[in-house]
Amino acid sequence: MPLIIPKNLIGEETLKRERIFTMDEQRASSQDIRPLKVAIVNLMPKKRETELQFIKMLSNTSLQININLIRMGSYEPKNIEAEHLNKFYKTFNEIKHEKYDAMIITGAPVEKLEYEKIIYWDELKEILDYAKENVFSTMFICWSAQAALYHYYNVEHNLSENKIFGVFEFEKKKDDKILKGFDDEFSVPTSRYTYVKSEQLKDIEELNILAEREDTGVGLIASEDHRFIFNFGHWEYDKETLNNEYRRDLDKNIKIDMPVNYYKENDISKGIKVTWRSAGNLFFSNWLNYCVYQETPYNIEEIKNKKVAKFGGSSLSNAKQFSKVKNIITSKSESDVVVVSAPGKRYSKDVKVTDRLINVAELNTETKDIEKLIKKLEIELLKKNDDLNENLSELKTRFYGIAKDLGIEERCTPEIDVVFKAIESSTSKDFIVSRGEYLNAKIMANYLNYEFIDAKDLIIFGEEDNVNLEKSYEKISNIIKSKSKVVVPGYYGSDELGNIRTFKRGGSDYTGSIIASALDSEIYENWTDVNGVMTDDPRINADAKIIKSMNYKELTDIIDSGAQVYQRDAIEPVKNKNITIRILNTNNPDGEGTIIKD
Repeated sequence: MPLIIPKNLIGEETLKRERIFTMDEQRASSQDIRPLKVAIVNLMPKKRETELQFIKMLSNTSLQININLIRMGSYEPKNIEAEHLNKFYKTFNEIKHEKYDAMIITGAPVEKLEYEKIIYWDELKEILDYAKENVFSTMFICWSAQAALYHYYNVEHNLSENKIFGVFEFEKKKDDKILKGFDDEFSVPTSRYTYVKSEQLKDIEELNILAEREDTGVGLIASEDHRFIFNFGHWEYDKETLNNEYRRDLDKNIKIDMPVNYYKENDISKGIKVTWRSAGNLFFSNWLNYCVYQETPYNIEEIKNKKVAKFGGSSLSNAKQFSKVKNIITSKSESDVVVVSAPGKRYSKDVKVTDRLINVAELNTETKDIEKLIKKLEIELLKKNDDLNENLSELKTRFYGIAKDLGIEERCTPEIDVVFKAIESSTSKDFIVSRGEYLNAKIMANYLNYEFIDAKDLIIFGEEDNVNLEKSYEKISNIIKSKSKVVVPGYYGSDELGNIRTFKRGGSDYTGSIIASALDSEIYENWTDVNGVMTDDPRINADAKIIKSMNYKELTDIIDSGAQVYQRDAIEPVKNKNITIRILNTNNPDGEGTIIKD
């Protein structure tokens, strides 16, 4: 028989591949058969994967089933998009007035936490209480089985020294209709850190232990009336599920043993052996058939004709009026159904409850408008994040490319990755924009086999964003003079607290000038993309000529007139020691360039 699930919950190709027979609600409503109402309370992080696993198990029966997916309203999961949840899931508040033939409450990766410290524990307790009165049979899976035993019977779970992980063989302890057709031994996939011992349940007469092991604790429990099924394993697991969990934990460097009895000959290279699927399909089929379908009432709401009496708001304005209504109902009326209005006025200047609710509705509308604005901002934030990631990706690719083309990719890639992780977590603009010089210097040092010296250890900023030349000269002298060959990034230094500080654009000129002055260099070469200082902009005037020599004042005057040939602040350190500046063209290394000195 088909399942009735929301349209587009699972793609057509997946349904065909997994051989799941479905039917839409319109077609189902025309059939003279009442579908079973089954709720799946999905607590797992990977909700799509879990949905598909349970839907496959429930589809292996001739019964027609209408499935509702339920999520926690008190917790926003991080591993699935909100659109999927809003489209296909209901919260408990949306279904708490309905009744269900059956309910499945999945496991959850929270077993090491105390129940009361789980974010959605209060809401889950409401669901567990609701299930007792409004669900004919509820199956609890893995962690939720332990949570339900704790809530209903005050049974604590125990923490295992090692993860109970793999496919475990269980011996059938007694015959039960939910195990009809089972062999004496059957396999169950298991993945948990906690367990319950059979002796903890010995005084609870209404519970029957159907399977257990010394090393895993109880595996399967059913209440006497089969209204509660406690399943500590994962018959719903696909072939690769345990393998994916194992590799995930290994990738996270979590100490984990290989899942037992899962790989052929316990050798991961030989592949996986599936030994639980037939038992799992039979188990879910038995539950739906023998514990639900054959027992649940045809009319789940059991509606019958009732005598109706209506009482207005003024009749129910306070507790005294309620007492009057009760007396009428119990002594003068034979009504089975009582229809009531909202509380009316208690006194002349009082406000009717409905009028206050109208005010609430208006406030709700205003609130929704604000929420829409927030949503719009969230969309804008996502766009900004996309732009950010695109920029980071392009930048990283550019540095990768330089290192690869130079043949030093293996030496430079780890450093590039570290720097970009630091960029992603930083909010310091100075730090972020300085990383271009930093990485270029790292790559160049690798390429030349020179030593890398970080500019933050050489150039020290003082107050009001000015460089403390005295301290910087001392640092440069102490650090660089003892070195043979070094590469230093330009454009930045650090303040007294070690925070990165940058110069204005073109600041690499200033870095070179300070270092040249500190080291008493004879000459300071400044390589750029022009042949020297020109009489005019060569991109505009083809007749522009190279000025072969000039003094510091002439260079200052040219810069002040708007020429971007050198950073103005970079003149003073070399001028004070009359160090010669040569401006040269990297693309024309044999050119004479421009010499600047007094």
